[in-house]
Amino acid sequence: MKKITFFLATLLIGGLMIAGCKKPTPEPEPEPTPATINVTYMVANTDSILTLAPCFKLNVTYFDAKGQEVTENGVTLPWTKSVEVTRPFRAMMRGELVYNEEELPDTVVFGRYYGIGTYDGSSFSIQMIGGLSTGPKEKFLNYIALHPEKLQFSVMKDF
Repeated sequence: MKKITFFLATLLIGGLMIAGCKKPTPEPEPEPTPATINVTYMVANTDSILTLAPCFKLNVTYFDAKGQEVTENGVTLPWTKSVEVTRPFRAMMRGELVYNEEELPDTVVFGRYYGIGTYDGSSFSIQMIGGLSTGPKEKFLNYIALHPEKLQFSVMKDF
């Protein structure tokens, strides 16, 4: 009987202790601060050996800080644009090299452009550069007539 009384007394005291505890009210989680980063769009004019002829211009479209498309036509190379954005953000750059055939030199420096993206935690850089080669004007014009897509590039990155 003493064991049963002791057991019931222990249950009663334990129950009173649990019932007497006040449940803590959870702290509201702070609103996350939007992360801002710098996005840099860039089209280079050189591969460190050859430089594109100055007759080449660039029509480029990119997303600004509000995510709106912005187009700049006929800009000279190299071209750079930086915008501070709030994450999440989709960075996009597409463009086309344009030229006046009459301004092309007898020997044309040209190459296929491709994208390089680098992100260091606070800034993202899209660089359109590529391997360049040199050749006669006629060879370049024949090549572009068969492959007009070689004058275009596009890159997109979500972060």
